[in-house]
Amino acid sequence: MTCPVAVLPGADPTEANEVGDLFERVAGCAFVGLFAAGLFDQPMLPAVSAALEATGRIRNQPWWRAVRSAASDQLVFHGATADRQAEAERLVRLHRDVKGTDANGIRYSALNPESWNWILISTFFVYRNAFRVITGKELTPADDQAVWDRFRLLSADLQLPGRSALIADYDELCAYYAQIVDEKLEVTSTLEDAVASVLRAPRPDFVPVVAAPLWRLSSPVAGHVIAVIGFGTMHPGVRELVPMSWSRRHDVEFAVLSRAIALAYRWLPARLTDTPLARNRREYARLVAKYQGVGLTSFAADPVPTI
Repeated sequence: MTCPVAVLPGADPTEANEVGDLFERVAGCAFVGLFAAGLFDQPMLPAVSAALEATGRIRNQPWWRAVRSAASDQLVFHGATADRQAEAERLVRLHRDVKGTDANGIRYSALNPESWNWILISTFFVYRNAFRVITGKELTPADDQAVWDRFRLLSADLQLPGRSALIADYDELCAYYAQIVDEKLEVTSTLEDAVASVLRAPRPDFVPVVAAPLWRLSSPVAGHVIAVIGFGTMHPGVRELVPMSWSRRHDVEFAVLSRAIALAYRWLPARLTDTPLARNRREYARLVAKYQGVGLTSFAADPVPTI
């Protein structure tokens, strides 16, 4: 699926579209799920933490919340236009009910522009950073703008209108993110619950009881890997707030894991690395191109052959 994007003055629109297309394709890679801990900057914003604490789903249903979030992301990135719009409408409608005041007097509303945009911006940076690791691509300023433009295009139905719209310029976006990190983020109880759900992951309901001993043995290792991958892509100021001490050893582990992910993406067949919906959309595009390929280029009468 090729989508037009805005480009910086003097930039090559063809190159911007190519980078945007690659970003969209990688967003359908199952490896993106390995970077989910990068989303833990979201509950560092107190108003977002208050809303998440009120629902209790990070604390009580971490696995199912993660599954629902991943499914929603795939609909937004790879669903047909009608399905994408329907998912966005559903998310906005259901979030209207998330509002109130927490025990510390913090007023929260999921649709408050700062909180809502913080979720979208956090999600973008996770996908952008995952894209960089998975492809091994060093992003130029034009590339960063292209992937931000594509993300804004794909998430257009989720964005607030008017003065609450997302920042268009990538450099200004980074400056805004850094300002929020410096001025507003803090360690919250929701952040601590989120980190605990990775490092000391409870056995999910869909894992049978008979597998509980294996889960107890493997989950700490898997949780450590997920933490290193997710926290390794974080803004340094955000990572300092995570309740897990980051050391030089973690830098080495992150470098090794990043290389392994990039190699796996490069050499494994797409049918193994794509999510089911992305695989379906890719097959659809292939079949459309095949059917289009048998069509005539002109309906004018065929020339009479000469003898």
